[in-house]
Amino acid sequence: MNRGKILLIDDKEEDLRVTKELLEKAGYTVIENLGWLGSTKMIKTFKPDLVLLDVNMPALSGDRLYDLFEQSVRADGIPVIFYSSLEESLLKRLVLQKQVRDYIAKGDVFLLYKKISHHIKKAH
Repeated sequence: MNRGKILLIDDKEEDLRVTKELLEKAGYTVIENLGWLGSTKMIKTFKPDLVLLDVNMPALSGDRLYDLFEQSVRADGIPVIFYSSLEESLLKRLVLQKQVRDYIAKGDVFLLYKKISHHIKKAH
């Protein structure tokens, strides 16, 4: 059962592997992108139902990367969720500043499932 397509962008291979495994077990199709390079192209070619984006990446942070592909995801109605181990107050502020759909703290598997399911259903 395919519950939706998710593009997972993170700079840590272990986080990509673990998160992808969790989401695939829940029935999602997941394509991952290590770091920021190629992310915009992945959005255009993969056409995900949701983008799960790490905020704390070197060279180009997730919130700045979002600025690069914001028009594409907004035009296509693709929800973006910031996914990070940053402090919750900082994540909330970034969500408001960038007007992305939501945030999820890394490690909170319950909220990972709940929020992804909610935002994919809401987008369709």
